[in-house]
Amino acid sequence: MELRTLRYFLALAQEGSVSNAAKALHVTQPTLSRQLADLEEGFGKQLFERGSKRISLTEDRVRLREYAESIVELADKAEAELSQPERAVSGEVYIGCGESDAIRIVLRAAERLRREHPAVRFHLFSGTSADLAERFDGGLLDFVVEFELAGRPDCLSLTLPAVDTWGALMRKDCPLAALRAVRAEDLAGQPLILSRQGLESGKMREWAGASFDEWDVSATYNLVTNGAFAVEEGLGVAICYDRLVRLSEEGSLCFRPLDLPLSSDIGVIWKKHRRLSRTASAFLEYLRRECALEA
Repeated sequence: MELRTLRYFLALAQEGSVSNAAKALHVTQPTLSRQLADLEEGFGKQLFERGSKRISLTEDRVRLREYAESIVELADKAEAELSQPERAVSGEVYIGCGESDAIRIVLRAAERLRREHPAVRFHLFSGTSADLAERFDGGLLDFVVEFELAGRPDCLSLTLPAVDTWGALMRKDCPLAALRAVRAEDLAGQPLILSRQGLESGKMREWAGASFDEWDVSATYNLVTNGAFAVEEGLGVAICYDRLVRLSEEGSLCFRPLDLPLSSDIGVIWKKHRRLSRTASAFLEYLRRECALEA
């Protein structure tokens, strides 16, 4: 299975027709059809459902597309790194991160590096730890900004000089808006919108104790922007980190911290036995300097 064939496979999966995929790849239709027929023969399975106008992946071949995307992306990443001139600080740095105001520290370090080395380019991938884990373990990410930083035997880490504070995001006409801080028992009877990651980790249950079983979870969110929209539309009160949603005097939302206070440590991790590129190593040095300035 050649890398070129995987690129053909991905192009056809995306374009939906041999003619469109051939144009995108700058190859003839017979060449593309022959390569894909060879791919199907090699797997011994049909990979596409051929309609009168469009071609689509068979249901059980979607996973192959995910593998192909990872393989091609990793090959492109390796080619980009190895093609950089000797001793040059240029090229790509790939960073996975969840939603946190602490990402500003990472971005300030990125800006300082680019100020001196303009040929560096950063790629940010947002998601939960579970979303990012596969990309990170597969070598597609150089660094991950991780919350609830815990020691991983296969990783090195740098703790960021910041914490994320949990609280309740609500409409200003919500009865809880009159409180200076929100206790676990205050949330009983309120429709709540919770982070899926926070819910699955058990962090909210640990904080709320016995009252957690009385909570009415009306929705969960992956990205807090959608959670904030749900709050605005009256779906409930969102439990989230502070400083992620821009609030204003004229706006309809407000934020109240939790009582007892609840916060999360934050750090950047990278693989212990995976050698960083010259550019990624330079970024790490700039990030260390930025952390020293912030401390």
